[in-house]
Amino acid sequence: MKKIIISILGMTMNIAQAQVSEKSYAKFDFVSGDKVLFEDNFLSEKTDEIPSYWLVNSGMVEVSKINNELVMGFLDAEPSAFPRLNAKYKKLSASRYTIEFDYLWRFDNSTFIDAAKEGKLKFPSIQIKFQTDQQELAGNVPTIGDFAKPILIQALGKATFKTFEGNYKAGKLLETIDEVQVSEDLADKWVHVSIAITEKSLKVYLNSERILNAQIASGLPETFMLYAYGVSKEYGPQVFFKNVRIAEGGADPYKTLTTDGKFIARGINFDVNKATIKPESMGTLNTIVSILKEHPELTFEIGGHTDSDGDDASNLKLSQDRADAVKAKLISLGVNASKLIAKGYGETKPIGDNKTFEGKAENRRVEFVILK
Repeated sequence: MKKIIISILGMTMNIAQAQVSEKSYAKFDFVSGDKVLFEDNFLSEKTDEIPSYWLVNSGMVEVSKINNELVMGFLDAEPSAFPRLNAKYKKLSASRYTIEFDYLWRFDNSTFIDAAKEGKLKFPSIQIKFQTDQQELAGNVPTIGDFAKPILIQALGKATFKTFEGNYKAGKLLETIDEVQVSEDLADKWVHVSIAITEKSLKVYLNSERILNAQIASGLPETFMLYAYGVSKEYGPQVFFKNVRIAEGGADPYKTLTTDGKFIARGINFDVNKATIKPESMGTLNTIVSILKEHPELTFEIGGHTDSDGDDASNLKLSQDRADAVKAKLISLGVNASKLIAKGYGETKPIGDNKTFEGKAENRRVEFVILK
């Protein structure tokens, strides 16, 4: 009998989505890339400073605090910033990768829905602008093809890329403004964005709903920047970001398991320092359930891995609690309990350098390993 180890990352990502129910993620099919190129949750930052791992290209970009949580604020004057990919991963060199982040639109003296009624949210948008490495000689820079166009996500939930477009339709309907349905999920709440890019397609999800599926004909960008249109400290909205992750890969998990002997699943997320599984984890969990149901001969060990921050005993307990939580969730989704064993490993099996920002992100992981 084959056995598979599932190693559950001791993740510190705090994707605040309590307001979006887990039930709405029942059919979520997004799976994160398995190699982390960049990850930032702003936990070590100071307010009113430029975030350490971002290169501000324009406007006012500073670390802010919302509900006692550190986030990145795009505050004024058409702000934009590049993630600082380290020397090892300075470019998006792969043709398959995923981009994830949470965003929140806010007014100082108005609710989201009142601002929408007044027309103040008709044009503000977040844009993901793909680019080549600006430091290379122009003659050596490859074309980015279709990626010369940005992904545009409007505050009211419309997304566009090239000639493709879609609108967010999930959640309770609050208002219909200029023929646009405004969902409660977008009003004064954090919205989770998941973007999956392959050789042939670009998919955009808001929360659990896939709102865009665009065809890719050509192009390979090397980096991207986040840009906010319509932001104004005095007259307009401001937008905030947290839990940014860029990951390479995205191949079929079962094929990766059978080819490489393991699959690192980055999509199972928890509350900070807790074992509470976030709703957006359902994409990866649904994939695991499918594998188990299609291959009932397999037995899984569910383990836990953390980085080295904190003391050994706390990390070991947290990893065990999270492994237990994943086991319980899989059982609730119909998996045979006899096929699952939960075990925590804490920080004892690092795969990255715990002295670096990126290495810690690598060590906080979900990993499936086939035992011969």
